[in-house]
Amino acid sequence: MNRQRLQKFSRKVHRAFAPLIGIQLFLWTLGGLYFSWVHLDNVHGDYERAETVVADLLGATGMVSVESLLERSTLGRVEDVRVGTMMDRTVIRLYRDMDRVETYDAFSGELLSPISEAEAREIADDDFTPEAEIVAVQLVEEKGGEYKNAVPAYRVDFGNWKSTHVYVHANTGLVTSRRNSIWRGFDFLWMLHIVDFQNRENFNNWLLRILSVFGMATVLSGYLLWILTTPLFRRGRRSKSVPSSTPVSGT
Repeated sequence: MNRQRLQKFSRKVHRAFAPLIGIQLFLWTLGGLYFSWVHLDNVHGDYERAETVVADLLGATGMVSVESLLERSTLGRVEDVRVGTMMDRTVIRLYRDMDRVETYDAFSGELLSPISEAEAREIADDDFTPEAEIVAVQLVEEKGGEYKNAVPAYRVDFGNWKSTHVYVHANTGLVTSRRNSIWRGFDFLWMLHIVDFQNRENFNNWLLRILSVFGMATVLSGYLLWILTTPLFRRGRRSKSVPSSTPVSGT
């Protein structure tokens, strides 16, 4: 393929792909700017959570036996048993899975789960360190949107400038997620970045693969067109093809 045909071919490829893929290239760049400039601590809100104090339960005496709790449990099957704290109380949690959990007072054996809305408010308020009022509480029973962790969970909304949502699992009393407007911007741009509009998790979907191939073709055809039309490269070609003139001596 000669130079003119190659130039014509590269121009056709570039003009065919550029209008469509240019939008996606812009979105990839926009997402890259956001991801690089916004610190993950702001996205996750890590600096706004209260410091977790790990209680020393090794020397605790008078706790009810796990066997007695298993006999009372309605879970049917227990896969894990964990000892922890909830609202300054030592508790024992029986897990069938991450959703189905029973929480008991470790000393009285009282069943504490599911927690009430008032308890969820208190737990979220203790976890969230900035001074902000709770403006709403909602029970979430299905996973989706900004929350994909254990359900049922209370979504506790704070009236700060970032519209923070703190999620408290109703069966464990544990904070399972923290979401804010910075996270939502990150999540939206991540969805556009990986072109997964449903779960926003699949980095190997076919739409992304196809767009990446088109994007590479657009970039490479653009560079090829630039090389073929730039005087810098054409000047070098001419200097090799034009013979040097020899002065004619007079007789």
